Amino acid sequence: MSSSYWLIIYVVAFIAIFYFMAIRPQQKQRRAHQALLNSLKKGDRIMTASGIYGTVKRVEDNLVVVEVAKGVAIKVARRAVAEIIRDSAQARAVSPEGVFGSRDKRSKTGFESSSTEPSDSENGEDQEESEDVWSENVWKKDK
Repeated sequence: MSSSYWLIIYVVAFIAIFYFMAIRPQQKQRRAHQALLNSLKKGDRIMTASGIYGTVKRVEDNLVVVEVAKGVAIKVARRAVAEIIRDSAQARAVSPEGVFGSRDKRSKTGFESSSTEPSDSENGEDQEESEDVWSENVWKKDK
């Protein structure tokens, strides 16, 4: 008879551990994400779940219109918004220039050195001329 009590205790303990290790943190994360989605407003700088950065132009029920470059807007599902970037230092850090540095730095670290395609300098283009203008202007506010 005492072995059946131990079995019940083990099952209850297993369920409690599973609840506190898996279910509860997931519920907490879901509530935090829902609060983030409810706080979305025009002008917020965001990152989507797929890693696209942009500025919110319009928020609808299940849809967010995001400007990813000057004059380029895309529609994304509201639930696809992963993060609101509020700090300007954080926004600079996640811009393409902030993450990878300049094209010269990438070449020195080997990001592009294994490529079989000729580099920009081999094509006769100056590397500074081929820099992405978008990376400089991506987080500027609309006027």
